[in-house]
Amino acid sequence: MAKTVGFIGLGMMGRGMAKHVLGSGHPVALLLRSKEDEVRCADLLAGGARPLKTAAEVAAAADIVIICVPGSPQVEDVVFADHGLLQGIKPECVVVDCSTSLPESTRRVAAAIATRGGLFLDAAMTGTPKDADEGNINLLVGGDSAVLASVRPVFDTFAKNIYECGAVSSGHTTKLLHQFVVLGNAAILAEAFSCAGKTGVNLEVLCDVIASGGANSTAFQRLRPFVLEGNDQLFRFSLANAHKDMHYYARMTGEAKAVSFIGDAVHNTYTVAANLGYATQFVPHLVSSLNKLNGPTTSSA
Repeated sequence: MAKTVGFIGLGMMGRGMAKHVLGSGHPVALLLRSKEDEVRCADLLAGGARPLKTAAEVAAAADIVIICVPGSPQVEDVVFADHGLLQGIKPECVVVDCSTSLPESTRRVAAAIATRGGLFLDAAMTGTPKDADEGNINLLVGGDSAVLASVRPVFDTFAKNIYECGAVSSGHTTKLLHQFVVLGNAAILAEAFSCAGKTGVNLEVLCDVIASGGANSTAFQRLRPFVLEGNDQLFRFSLANAHKDMHYYARMTGEAKAVSFIGDAVHNTYTVAANLGYATQFVPHLVSSLNKLNGPTTSSA
């Protein structure tokens, strides 16, 4: 049975997800606040998606609301602001937060939605905008198993793997651990490449060595084209978002009173990159920020 699915947040990930839900035959409602939003989503509107102006309107129209915004401040604004989701939510409406959010904030949001009779899942994503466009993202889900079962047919339209992580907020907790591993790996590689430049190591040879041994990784494969060719398009995740995710990781480890020696160093690396003016650039430019600190290089590709 088709369910109406509302989307709040139609950036590089959300728009691809909405395309697949609409294509599967579910009615779709979109939060579009500007003419620019309407232009960006023109194909979805042409396919029958319904444009709405407030989160409250989306909640009132939908059986499932999928939020896909940068982080917890934006999620809380969507939920708690005037004309926000809480003002229009219907009993049994399932709210799904696919953002990368702070677990402590996620629990507050879930509790508020429950007071209005709504249901909640945190369903953090891993994957790239290309994966979202192709319907191949991974979902890390926290919340009640029965609620997940009720929305799984919708998730199946845009996700290749759905991981049931545990109670509410466990999906976001798992995502932050994942981000620490990926972004920590990227930070280590960026520092190694910058040091290679400083010490005269041939970058092509270094890349071949890494690719042939235990240091090879997805992060390396996404950074390699930037190091050798200046191509940053294989790691299309902004340093601002990376910095935010590592800040959330630091908050989470602090709340848990967990050891975070390496996490603190990785967080600091992204903080420095943002402070040096690279926040709007993609993650490969972490190498550029370290090169700026290191000064002139002597290596050749």
